[in-house]
Amino acid sequence: MAAPERTSRRARRRGRARAGEGGSSYTPSIALRSIDGHLTRTGTQVMAWYRLAAQAWSFRSDGQREVLIRQIAAQLGELQGRWLHLRVTTRPYPVHMWAESFDQNALGRMPDVPGALGWDGFLEGEQRHLMGLSMADKEVFLGIEVSGRGLLDRWVERAAPVLDRIAPSAVRAELAALESEVNHLDVLVAGSGLDAVPASAEDMAWLMHRSVALGLPAPRGLSSVPRGVSTWEAEDLAAFTEGVDLHQEPYAPTVQVVGRMRSQTVSRNVAVLSLGLMEGLRIPEIDDPWMQHSDRLPFPVEWSARMYIRRPEDVTGELQRQMGKVRSQIRHYTHDHDLDPPMSLARQADRVLEVEDELTTGLTQLNTRLYGWWRIAVSGRDEAEATTRAQQVVDLYRPKVQIEHPEAQYRYAREFIPGEPLASTAYRRRGSVTWAAAGVPAATASVGDRRGIMLGETCTATRRPVAWDPWLAQEVRRASGLTAIVGGLGSGKSFLTGLVVYKTLRAGARWTVLDPSGPLAELTRLPELAPFSRHINLLRADPGILNPYRVVAEPRPDHFADDEDPERAWKRERSLAAATRRRLVLDVLSGLLPYEVSRQPHTRIVLLRAVREVGGAPDRHPGMVIDTLRRHAADGEDHAGVVADFLDERRELPQAALLFPDETRADPWHADRDYRLTVLTMQGLSLPRPGSPREEWTDNESLGVELLNLASWLTQRTIYDADRNLRKGVALDETHFLSQVPTGKVLIDRLARDSRKFNVRALFASQLAGDLLRVSGFASLVNAVFVGRTDDEEAQSEALRLLRVPTDVGYEEMLGTLSPRPRHDDRPDDTPRQFVFADGHGGVEKIRIDLEAPHLEHIREALDTNPDAARVQPRTPDPGLTAPDEPTPLPPAPRQAPASAVVPDLDGDDIDLRDADLGDADLRVADTRIGPVGDADPVLAGGVRAGAVQVVSAEVLDSAELFDDEQLDLLDELDDEWVVDEPRNGHDPRPGPDGDGR
Repeated sequence: MAAPERTSRRARRRGRARAGEGGSSYTPSIALRSIDGHLTRTGTQVMAWYRLAAQAWSFRSDGQREVLIRQIAAQLGELQGRWLHLRVTTRPYPVHMWAESFDQNALGRMPDVPGALGWDGFLEGEQRHLMGLSMADKEVFLGIEVSGRGLLDRWVERAAPVLDRIAPSAVRAELAALESEVNHLDVLVAGSGLDAVPASAEDMAWLMHRSVALGLPAPRGLSSVPRGVSTWEAEDLAAFTEGVDLHQEPYAPTVQVVGRMRSQTVSRNVAVLSLGLMEGLRIPEIDDPWMQHSDRLPFPVEWSARMYIRRPEDVTGELQRQMGKVRSQIRHYTHDHDLDPPMSLARQADRVLEVEDELTTGLTQLNTRLYGWWRIAVSGRDEAEATTRAQQVVDLYRPKVQIEHPEAQYRYAREFIPGEPLASTAYRRRGSVTWAAAGVPAATASVGDRRGIMLGETCTATRRPVAWDPWLAQEVRRASGLTAIVGGLGSGKSFLTGLVVYKTLRAGARWTVLDPSGPLAELTRLPELAPFSRHINLLRADPGILNPYRVVAEPRPDHFADDEDPERAWKRERSLAAATRRRLVLDVLSGLLPYEVSRQPHTRIVLLRAVREVGGAPDRHPGMVIDTLRRHAADGEDHAGVVADFLDERRELPQAALLFPDETRADPWHADRDYRLTVLTMQGLSLPRPGSPREEWTDNESLGVELLNLASWLTQRTIYDADRNLRKGVALDETHFLSQVPTGKVLIDRLARDSRKFNVRALFASQLAGDLLRVSGFASLVNAVFVGRTDDEEAQSEALRLLRVPTDVGYEEMLGTLSPRPRHDDRPDDTPRQFVFADGHGGVEKIRIDLEAPHLEHIREALDTNPDAARVQPRTPDPGLTAPDEPTPLPPAPRQAPASAVVPDLDGDDIDLRDADLGDADLRVADTRIGPVGDADPVLAGGVRAGAVQVVSAEVLDSAELFDDEQLDLLDELDDEWVVDEPRNGHDPRPGPDGDGR
């Protein structure tokens, strides 16, 4: 083997090629000579490339935005004496990556139903819809000059094939010598502001493809870089340059880029523009970042900026020369010609002095000067489309910024490729690093995650998809699962709730929804959900289904297995549950009394005594409290008899039967099926007008508020009866009434604190954010927030507080412009609704809810709550009501009832609607149908099974150990404020006429 090697070396020394080799070596058609990690080398320069993190700009105060600009400027100021290359490009939203993450994250999803939309069809439909939206993510790269390359470095590069065998260390000596400097740059740009990280091999490959093939459609599936590969030698660069050609006709306004994509030839015309004169912009007070401004265009825009950060000594010398010129001209006017100099000369002199003062005082980095060239590239299918888009860019920036369309488009297009020289020094811009930082190139919309359900898209300056995993906060970030959905009438709260519930159900979650008005019950009738769902109208359910003692779940010992002392923690929770039941029944019975009676201090005392005697065990019911009051009345407590009489009177109300169980019937909590979706409705419930004082409520309205409170407690009960690790969700509507009931506030607080421990996403829908803010600690515990259209000024301010967005800076008016609608449009308003979405992890953006995909058409119809008289089927007129000149219509043919007309009643006995006389009573039973034929009684999924509850005496619960850290007033049976003689504080826990409890 030695002889052939010597022959080969001699052949190379003589300049002859070995057999099989061409006569000439490969030289790249670009200036770049190699890529090593995130370092690129040309013949004269080594640059380190970094990928900048996305920066949020929307819904931040001017102070926060100014801090961001100053941080970017300070980092640029540290790069004095270096060349920078800034590249802004786009990457199509990774639909396949999202689909893979979403599929892997869909744990425990329900089986497919024959004939209905299956999981594969659902996931495919989501992907097809996303691909049709053609949305992209902005990607910003920054190249920083590490060092210039000397003659020795270039000689070593040319001799690398020989030196690699003789002295391998010499080939790597250049990069080794730059290692410390590169490390310094890595740390410098990683700080707040740029938040940059070294570009990976995949990043560098994408940057090269998007730069060499400028304007060509971005490939959705760019082949990944082989594992472990991070170096491209000169011959490897052909992977980027081969197959792409640039052509330009003389004086043509565009350059034609021709390339191959999937064995097909594709061509685009690219117009390159240059940033020209710019007037003083007021960023952030009035104007947006001038580089982000192009994100508003409906087509992708590429940026390339070459900047040189100047050294202070260079700037000082130039300023002195400029000042000397100005003074000479002024002296020429005043001394030589005895004339007043033009005001323009005075302005130039003032500006020179101002810049000199900036450089000599204050923070030097923020006042560092730079000069550079900013290019903008847009593409079209032909020259006409490219020039039209170029004109749109010009019009977008006019009149404050002038955009130029230069000649020599071929050379300007080459500037976008890393390592290429400047096409021309024309249109050079000079300014401070603060001015350059005010462009904020990385500003974009950043909200949501990449593994959750698709909610819609952002509708601010940047348009991108919004995915949200409701259980990411609990499972990964150890945060609360509390979510607020706020908006006025018609803002889309029910539509948004239904979208979240449906899509997460498909992904394996379990939901219990309280929707008093009932439109979300349509979800239980969808073919793919019906076998796993049920609808319960609480107002027509079994007596006792809202028994206050049963809606509070009994703690299970296995829920405390991870605590340091499981036995102690379990006993503590049992005592808290008993105290909650006592407080709940006290509030409910007080709410049933007339306002004047409930306000009397003695009423509270007799109720407290009776409730305490009955205890807080889960097998009690309010009827026991009334019986205890009767017994106390017999013992001489006259007021107890008065209270019992009023409660007995309220007990006769039809809806009040829901509080008092029928002991002769089966346990209404028993469930023999594992339901994924339970929707509780209360159609016909009378509720007071929001904001009306308590003393104006009617008896039915007072009862309605208490029933709604109990229904909310019933809804949350299911999360404690299921495995704590399962992904669960509860959705509560009309929650503004909960804030008016003491135990309603306790419920919200409890859900917020237990949502992480039991892996729950809790949705609270309300018309006003202030109703939720009245709950102590709600603003600090809330995780995600959706705010729809809000018109009232006070409500807007409270909504911004809930979003944790600065107030009094102009965002209030924006909430009134969400979901705009033309004034003179008489068509039904079925446009997608807009919300301001705070994801709980720092992202806040305006989004548009999207349910427009073809595979979700049946979901849109089910969630459409807009009234439409055209949906009502015309009825056959009564023959007796025809006009004299009209013929008597024939009687309608008998209609065959469908098989599904047979529904179970509350006792489990089937009622055949084909034979039954559907009077009022029968209709009430028919409306309680909860699922397919053969379903069990309408009871709550996952409820406490018969015999599973341990009945504990009131004495044991009352004597259970309590701890100081509970901080609950549920056990304050006789508070000082209820002393009959003289209330110490003068406060009533229930709202008074003036709204403050007095």
